[in-house]
Amino acid sequence: MGVRIEHPQEIIDQAQYHCEVRGEYLPPSYYSLVEQVDDRGVFSFCMCPGGIIAPCATDHNEIVVNGWSPSKRNNPFANSGTVVQVNLEDVPGRNDDPFRLLNFQHQIEQLAFVAGGGNLVAPAQRMIDFVEGRVSVDLPTNSYLPGCKSVDLKNVLPDWIHQRLQKALPVFGKKMKGYYTNEAILVGVESRTSSPVKVPRDKETLQHPQVAGLFPCGEGAGYAGGIISAAIDGINCADAAFKFLN
Repeated sequence: MGVRIEHPQEIIDQAQYHCEVRGEYLPPSYYSLVEQVDDRGVFSFCMCPGGIIAPCATDHNEIVVNGWSPSKRNNPFANSGTVVQVNLEDVPGRNDDPFRLLNFQHQIEQLAFVAGGGNLVAPAQRMIDFVEGRVSVDLPTNSYLPGCKSVDLKNVLPDWIHQRLQKALPVFGKKMKGYYTNEAILVGVESRTSSPVKVPRDKETLQHPQVAGLFPCGEGAGYAGGIISAAIDGINCADAAFKFLN
């Protein structure tokens, strides 16, 4: 659970290519950052060079953001999900509730909707303002087309996520020159990094143990954590379905 962080692409290019201007034959640069903060992983993922932050809500009265890059990667911004590891014991609720983490996810997405004020407007904050606990006077130009509202993201994110992000971002800035800047914007919330539920399946047949011919598959079912692992799981499930049908 966390935020989408967006920089001007030129800041990332300067940091990664160690030059003032990226050469015309060099692609827009990307990054991968990770740090352990108070026994939890804080990491970037789904980094989108030359990309766009997009709304991805699936229900009323919630805000969820994600990122993507057009094939030419020619947008002037670079964004990445930046999130904190969530363990089951972090989330209130009954241990026998299969929707415990899903309910937690919905709660944060609904807080983001309220903070943004509706109409898919997303709550946002400049990076250094976020770390130093200030509401941003204004927000930088960014790629999120429905628009952003300057808020204190402390009112959206749980304290244990907010505090770990505050500690991690300056450390990321030491790892990558130029990363830690108020030219970067944090847009909330990034909450769909992996499935909050896992559909059961047999390890051998890959079928649901109670429903013959049903093959829980990929990220949504809880068996992958990204494009490549989802593709591999899809191949395995397709092979298993072929055996079942024959």
